[in-house]
Amino acid sequence: MALHDIERLAKAFAIQNAVGHDGKASTKAVIGRIVSERPEARKDIGKIIPVIGKIVNDINSLSIEEQKKELERLPEGIFEEKERRQELPELPKAAMGKVKTRFAPAPTGPLHISHILRAAYLSYLYARKYKGKFMLRLEDTDPKKVSKEFYDFIQQDLKSVGIEWDEFVIESSHVEEYLRLARRLIEEGKAYVCTCAAEAFRELKEKKKACPCRNLEKKRHDFRWESMLTGKYKEGEAVLRLKTSMRDKNPVLRDPPLMRIVGAEHPLLGKKYRVWPLYNFACVVEDHAAGITHVFRAKEHEHNTAVQAKVYDAFGLKRPEVINFGMIHLPGKKLHKRDMRKAIAEGAVGGWDDVSLPTIRALIRRGFQPKAFEELAKNTGLTKTDIVLSWENLEGINRKIIDPMANRYMAVINPVKLVVDADIPSAEMHVHPDFPDRGKRIIAVDTKSIFISQEDYRKFKGKVIRLIGFGNISLKGEAAAFEGDGIVKEMPKIQFVSRPFAEVEILRPDGTDRGYGEEALKRLPEGAVVHLIRIGFGRIDGIEGNKVRIAFAHK
Repeated sequence: MALHDIERLAKAFAIQNAVGHDGKASTKAVIGRIVSERPEARKDIGKIIPVIGKIVNDINSLSIEEQKKELERLPEGIFEEKERRQELPELPKAAMGKVKTRFAPAPTGPLHISHILRAAYLSYLYARKYKGKFMLRLEDTDPKKVSKEFYDFIQQDLKSVGIEWDEFVIESSHVEEYLRLARRLIEEGKAYVCTCAAEAFRELKEKKKACPCRNLEKKRHDFRWESMLTGKYKEGEAVLRLKTSMRDKNPVLRDPPLMRIVGAEHPLLGKKYRVWPLYNFACVVEDHAAGITHVFRAKEHEHNTAVQAKVYDAFGLKRPEVINFGMIHLPGKKLHKRDMRKAIAEGAVGGWDDVSLPTIRALIRRGFQPKAFEELAKNTGLTKTDIVLSWENLEGINRKIIDPMANRYMAVINPVKLVVDADIPSAEMHVHPDFPDRGKRIIAVDTKSIFISQEDYRKFKGKVIRLIGFGNISLKGEAAAFEGDGIVKEMPKIQFVSRPFAEVEILRPDGTDRGYGEEALKRLPEGAVVHLIRIGFGRIDGIEGNKVRIAFAHK
C-alpha cells in the first residue's frame, strides 16, 4: 500500500491515541492499529515502523490543547473507514435463508477473548448476515475434562456479549446415536476394534503397516465391540478405528480412532456410558444431523477437517463448507484454563471474573461493551494469517463506545492532604464536557481538607496548578495558597477530592489502587460506567457504605 496512506492513518491514530492518554501516544499502539486496519502493511513493516515512530514523536511534542485541535481538524469520517470496510465477505456456496452455523465449545472453562473474536462471533454474524440459523453446541463427550458449572458459564458468557442462538444442543444427549452409527460402520466393514497398545499402533502407523486387528473377521469385531460396551475391556485397551489407508501420505489419516473407553464419571450422565466418541466422529455426526452448512474453524484444525472428510465419505454424506482462519495472539503471558483453575484454587485470583484474567466475564466486569467485541471480530475477519493484536485494539474501540456514556468524576490515588488558604465552599464541573445538557455537578469543598494524588504532589510541588472546577493554587507544600480563578493555558490541571469523600478501590489487572473519590460515586448504580479524570474508564463493581469499588477498564 502507498506510504502516504500509512502516514495519513498513522497521524490520525497517533492524535487520537495521544488525546486519550494524557498527551502521550504509544508507537506500539499506533502500529497495532495500522496492521489491524491494513493487514497488507505487514509485508513492509520494517520500512513502516520508523515512519510511524517519527509521526508519534511529532504528535507527542505538541501540547494536549494542540493535540485536541489537531483531532478536530482531521478529515470527517477517517476513523470510520475501517467500519465501512467491515462488511463481512461473502461465503462460498451460501444462499440467503439457507446458511446454518454453529459454535461448539467444550464446557471445560469459561470463554475467553480468543474464543469470542472468531469462532463465536463469525459463526453468529454470518448466520445473521444470510438470515440463517445459529446453533450453540456443547461438546461434552470427554467426561474427564468437562465440568458441570461451565455448561451455564458458556451460555452466560455468550449472552453477555450479545450472542443469542436459535438452537441449543448438548452432545452427550446423543450417545445412543453415536453408538448406533459406530455399529453401522462395523457392520459395513468400514471400522474395526483395535486392541493394539497405543505405542505399538504408533510404530505401525509410522511404518505404514496395518495392525493385526484390521483384517479380523467381522464377528470378531462384533464381539470386541460388545466387550467395549460391557466392560470386558478397560480404558485404553480398545478403540474403534475407521478403515482408511495405512499408506496415506498424511499420518493423521491412517486409520484414525472414532470411539474409545472412558472410565470417568460424566457430570450429567454419571457412569451410564463407558464408550464415548472422539472429537472428529462427534463433529461429523452432530454437524450432519443439525444440517450445518458452514463451519468456522482455526487453521490449526486442518488435520481434524481432513479426518472428518474421511468420516463423511464413509457414511456417504455431503460435507459442510469449512472456513479456516488464523490464530489471534495477544500480548502478555498466555494463561491456559489449567493455570487459571490452579490460581483460583490457591486463592491467587478471586474467581473466573478476576480482573487480571482475559475471560469474557472479567472483561465485561471491567466495562468492556459487547459492541466492542463485535467490531473487533469484524476487524479481524477471516484471514488465514495469524493476527497479533494489542489490547489497545480492543480498548480503542471500547473507548469510542463508552466515552459518550461515561460521566466524569474525580478521584485521587495515594492521597496527600492540602490546606488551602481560601474560603470557597464548593466547586463545579460538567457531568460530561461533551454533553453540556447533562448539566454541572456542585461539589462541596472543605478547604482545610483537599486531597490530591501523591504523584501530582511530587510532580508539581513548588508550582502554580489548577484544581479542576475550583481554581488555582500555589503548591508550596501541604499548605497551599489560593491564586485566583484565571485560566492559564500552560498551567497543569489536576483533579482533587475534598470532604466529604468516598473511599475508592480501583481493581486493575496488575494490582489495586486505593484513594479517595467524589461522594457522588456512592450514589451510582452497580454496573455504571464512569470516567475518572486523568485515571481512566471503569465500571462500578460494588458499593458498601462509604467504600466504592471500581473495576478498571483502560485509559
